[in-house]
Amino acid sequence: MPPSTSTPAGWLVVGLGRHADRYGLPALARARLGGAVAVCGSDPARAADVAARHAVPAWGTSLEDLLADPAVTHVYVCSGNDRHERQTTQAASAGKHVLCEKPLAPAVEPAHRMVEACRRLGVALGTGFHLRHNPAHQRARRMIVDGELGSLLWIRIEYVHALAPGDTTTRLGASRDIGTPSRGAMSGTGAHAVDLARWLLDDEILDVTATMAESADGPQRFVHVTGTTARGVLVTLTAGRSRHPANGVTVVGTRGRLEITGSIGGPGAGTVRVVSGAGEQAVELPPHDPYTAQFDAFVGGTGACATGADGLVSLQVVEAVERHLGGVS
Repeated sequence: MPPSTSTPAGWLVVGLGRHADRYGLPALARARLGGAVAVCGSDPARAADVAARHAVPAWGTSLEDLLADPAVTHVYVCSGNDRHERQTTQAASAGKHVLCEKPLAPAVEPAHRMVEACRRLGVALGTGFHLRHNPAHQRARRMIVDGELGSLLWIRIEYVHALAPGDTTTRLGASRDIGTPSRGAMSGTGAHAVDLARWLLDDEILDVTATMAESADGPQRFVHVTGTTARGVLVTLTAGRSRHPANGVTVVGTRGRLEITGSIGGPGAGTVRVVSGAGEQAVELPPHDPYTAQFDAFVGGTGACATGADGLVSLQVVEAVERHLGGVS
């Protein structure tokens, strides 16, 4: 992460699709340690409109010109996956720290080049895994680290996006690569589930297998992943899209079971429930914007912000799942 500084960060947001408009820019408006000073998009009318609606002082279509602005210290890349490597490397070459949305790239090789380029150029590279910044997940991780569940045996994570009324195979395909065996499910919610499991357990996922089910009309699909970690914990992950999603986290250890509900796909709240020999306890966490917390953690150099290396490892697991679904050993 970048070194902590008392000077507010000036963020350049690159890529002005729905994610930046709905999540990224509103989160930066609430951030304590900086805010958006410029936006960059390929459509000048769209860029001007987004800048006006979010009160961002500068906009443009030339990334090179916007990176030359000394007010820009950090870059948030949330453009199409195939543009991440070029834009991240360009920002790093200009001396800017980069927070890149997941997946870092369409494949492991370009993601590895991104990590190495940022390391070589002396700038920080973060990956946009916002679920780490939900207080319910952070509370659960502290309990796991403190040994309250005993030796861990199993983790289960479900992250399935709710389909909007207008979501069709065609619309979803315009914003995400659906040419992979998982039809984009793993690069969408699956990558988040992989990272959350790694981070909660502080362990690496190995030996994955996967199966998939989807509706005849295409948009509704589930990918179910099974694996084990380096320390022998069973991992089951479910990702995809559905009209009736059910999301949550379960962690089972020798001393108890921990369940988190309401923390994924919502306003950043959640309930942490622990069942053990001492009985049952539940703590409800209030709504909290994990995107704002992610920006502040990245700028401040503290907290749980995922690094570029974390993004690379997650992508390696995602590719292993895709190979298994595609029948490639």
